[in-house]
Amino acid sequence: MKVLLAGANSYIGMRLIPILLDKGHEIFCLARDKRRFHELGEMSKRITLISSDLLRESIIDSFPPDIDAAYYLVNSMSQSADFAALEALSAYNFIHALDKTSCRQIIFLSGIVNDDGSKNNRSRRHVEDVLKEGKSALTVLRTSIIVGTDNASFGIIRDLTEKLSLITIPKWANTRCQPIAINDVLGYLESVLLNEKTFNRSFDIGGPDILTFKEMMLAYARARNLKRRIITVPFSSPKLSSQWLHFSTAASYMQAHSLVNSMKTETVMHDHAIDDIIPRKCLTYQEALQLTFVKNGQSSITSDIHDTVL
Repeated sequence: MKVLLAGANSYIGMRLIPILLDKGHEIFCLARDKRRFHELGEMSKRITLISSDLLRESIIDSFPPDIDAAYYLVNSMSQSADFAALEALSAYNFIHALDKTSCRQIIFLSGIVNDDGSKNNRSRRHVEDVLKEGKSALTVLRTSIIVGTDNASFGIIRDLTEKLSLITIPKWANTRCQPIAINDVLGYLESVLLNEKTFNRSFDIGGPDILTFKEMMLAYARARNLKRRIITVPFSSPKLSSQWLHFSTAASYMQAHSLVNSMKTETVMHDHAIDDIIPRKCLTYQEALQLTFVKNGQSSITSDIHDTVL
């Protein structure tokens, strides 16, 4: 079948492309910057690149009219302080172009939203509402933090734990989440493709562990045999937290600001309907960590060490 990927050069998109190609699908990738596709090596010759800027409808090339399904993997949070407006505009331009095709399904990867209070969460829900306006059936997969080498949220946990022996961290470190391995996210994304049982439905997906960000950092330290002391401070403004993360990790200030806002809200699965449609035994957090270490060429040691938490 013919599959369109918006956000194809994103962290998720670049990993989804080989999976879809292995399944025999014909892949069309929307991209402003085509240079990153060279990372795919010989596989880059098996995909069709469509020059596009979803923020400027006038320069979106015509989508192939016989597209069967489309993935929407676009995220604008690191591009501008007004990312919510950009995300809504991008989604609107996408469905406006897609409605001219025979596309039967849009698959949107979003985040688990248990609180609509933050700007990030309102933006995610608004993008879903915009995509629902299209003619294609919408399938939404909502995740907590994704454990993978290049994921921004996991990158903060990795960088803080690797770089700092004494970690003074704001109270959002006690927020609970349900991490999921990148392999499992990709498995769900492929499994819902043109699965009519998932049409016009939203699903939470997550791994088996429910952990705080502090617990994730300590588990990372144990796996790497790093002695870390974590002190939780009761008060810290979003601005100070964002600046601290920006200077302590590889995250840009805008990424850090958006991530701080999202980390304040619990992201735990309350809907397990996906289990009835796509039964899957997801990796534990520890197993997901091991995969990232293998990919990065890092050693991992699982013996007990001394951790201090205040």
